[in-house]
Amino acid sequence: MDVDILCRKSPAEIAGEVYEKGRRFRAAAQGYALGSGNSIPDYLPVEGYLAMLEAARRIRADKAV
Repeated sequence: MDVDILCRKSPAEIAGEVYEKGRRFRAAAQGYALGSGNSIPDYLPVEGYLAMLEAARRIRADKAV
C-alpha cells in the first residue's frame, strides 16, 4: 500500500482499500504479499498501520476468496 494512503486516509478507508485490493490480488495469484510502498515511517499514524493489518487478517479469514 502506498504510504500516502496509509497517512492520509481514515482507518475505515484504508481497511476497505486493502481488503478489496488484497482479495483481488489473492484470487488472481492464489496468494499475495502485503506491505507499504516503502518502509513504515515513524510519521505514519498508528491507526492507519493497524487498519492495514486488520484488513489483512480479514482477507486471511475469508474462506470465499
